Amino acid sequence: MQILPSNIIKYKKFKLGSINFFFKNKILIVTLLLVLSFISFYFIIDFSSQSLVAHDEGLYARRARLIEYSDNWFSPPFSSPHHKTLGSYWFIALSIKLFGNSELSLRLPSIISSFLCLISSYLIALKISTKKSALVSLFSLSSMPLWIQYSRYASPDIPFVLSILLVILFFLKSLDSPDHMRQNFYIFLSGFFVSTSFFIRSYMAFVPLIGLAPFIFFHLYRKEYISKILFCIGIFIGSIPTSLNLYFSAKKFGNIGITALFDFARKQAVGDSIFNNLFVVPLNFLYLTFPIGILVLILFVFTRSNFRVKYPLLIYCYPLLSLILLLCMSTSYPHYYLVLLPSLSIIFANYISSYTFRYSFSRSTIKYLLVIIILLVSIILLFSIINYKDLVTQYTYGNPLIVYLLSLFIVLSYFSSIRFLLDFNHFGFNLIKFLYNIIIPQYISLSLLYNFGVLGNPNYKTKLFLNDDATSSIFNFNTIYLFNVDSKTKTLLSYYLPSSKVVDDFEVITNYKYIITSNINSLAKLDLQQLFIPIKKFDNHLLLVNISK
Repeated sequence: MQILPSNIIKYKKFKLGSINFFFKNKILIVTLLLVLSFISFYFIIDFSSQSLVAHDEGLYARRARLIEYSDNWFSPPFSSPHHKTLGSYWFIALSIKLFGNSELSLRLPSIISSFLCLISSYLIALKISTKKSALVSLFSLSSMPLWIQYSRYASPDIPFVLSILLVILFFLKSLDSPDHMRQNFYIFLSGFFVSTSFFIRSYMAFVPLIGLAPFIFFHLYRKEYISKILFCIGIFIGSIPTSLNLYFSAKKFGNIGITALFDFARKQAVGDSIFNNLFVVPLNFLYLTFPIGILVLILFVFTRSNFRVKYPLLIYCYPLLSLILLLCMSTSYPHYYLVLLPSLSIIFANYISSYTFRYSFSRSTIKYLLVIIILLVSIILLFSIINYKDLVTQYTYGNPLIVYLLSLFIVLSYFSSIRFLLDFNHFGFNLIKFLYNIIIPQYISLSLLYNFGVLGNPNYKTKLFLNDDATSSIFNFNTIYLFNVDSKTKTLLSYYLPSSKVVDDFEVITNYKYIITSNINSLAKLDLQQLFIPIKKFDNHLLLVNISK
């Protein structure tokens, strides 16, 4: 009888043990693999194709670096009173301190906050609905184009949304926790993040906090006295960074150091553009939340939800009040509405998970409406790709293959989703499968388009100019002076070239060796063109050297 070698026996035992382990824990393993795959689309990044978006990303990056460089996290390092609290820049400054200057370190706070927002939103949905509905809300939120964009954006918007979600999550935990110690701890944390949200986003925090006020006050009124005290203590402790910021600002600039913050809020508050907002916001809503926004409207018109609302003041009153406040603001940018997206995804998930048709013709109407919308979007996408191939080549910097492949992937997913609307074979009418068949490919495609610089990378040529071999050595060892440079480029160059200086006085230009300008004609008018010769050009900007030096 032949005896197997010991290493073969060990291998067979290991193989058998691995198979048994997988089948015993297959749900956990598959879930973990899916989560890792989901997360990986945030980090499959081509760093050579990333650049900051001016003005916002450039401004946040530059100010955050000033805070990190000054190593003073409470006193404003700016030369004039600032209209934002320093919490707007803290996370970016901390990331710069830990990981250095790069697009990834600037955007890492938003990336991490986005994960935590998805988890928090899922846990909130889990407390007010079913596990199935919570999962739908998570995938719905993560697939919205506006959410994908700002999850990779160097700004405080996603950390601010996280702080508001934590206010809600910890308050809900305080309502259903059976242990009094935990209740008090959660209510304290909820109050803490109320004031933290103001430190991160200054006056914009009032929008969701006013929206949450009826929900919080209603349930807080019914709580014990100690819970009310702890909630207020949490607000007080959370406001310490803001208080220190305002104190040092007043000490440096006087009263204007404080009033500048609220003057800016007053100017933004209520203006004459409410009617413009009523027209523009719905359009932004439809394409920045696609397909969730359109599906919400269709379901609201043709179906009624069977879901029993547990916290109506949170589910409906909070987003409605916040939306009204945003519509009344004099300027209302799309990212102001980010804080409403988790609520939208939860409302949508509750509707689509359990509903009945409102009318006898609802089912057929929904079916045909969605088929028409999907076909229309697919045709527009294909037409744009084919008809504007020159622009595709330009914005992909000569490598349009990724756009063609991902566009084909999205269009195929759209066509494939139609089978869940029509009675083909055993598929039947299933809106949840229809939804997943669209939003998962959309999440993958849009994420990769951002990661490879097709989207969200408008200043790629500026980065190429700065990294060019002919110019990088000059930038590393010389001060560059910016004369008549357009505002957006000036913002970017002030970050990418920290030693650069802005020059407004043409009389002193001849004293400087290297100048970047947007308008060579301005030097010709000053009879200085003969002193400067161009070294490198990007877009309409020139790097000039003074030949008299």
